[in-house]
Amino acid sequence: NKADMEQGLDGIKIALKVLSEYYAKADKAHASADGAGGGIIGLLEVVESDFTKGLAEMTATEESSLSAYDTETKENEIEKATKEQDVKYK
Repeated sequence: NKADMEQGLDGIKIALKVLSEYYAKADKAHASADGAGGGIIGLLEVVESDFTKGLAEMTATEESSLSAYDTETKENEIEKATKEQDVKYK
């Protein structure tokens, strides 16, 4: 659901921040893992992009569904009122 997607996206952003800061350090005690770190960061960036896209699609779908529901509800109210008036005048 939307809350889970937002929470997941926040987690990915935190992980990217932590890893980027770690691999940006000057001491380079992790020099042998720079390639792997870059690969992990790249993968997390792709996941972040996918989460962002999924969240945008989910939001658009929810808004579209809500709009359709509101339209259908108004049409039903009008139809009900019309039928009630028809019965009243018969």
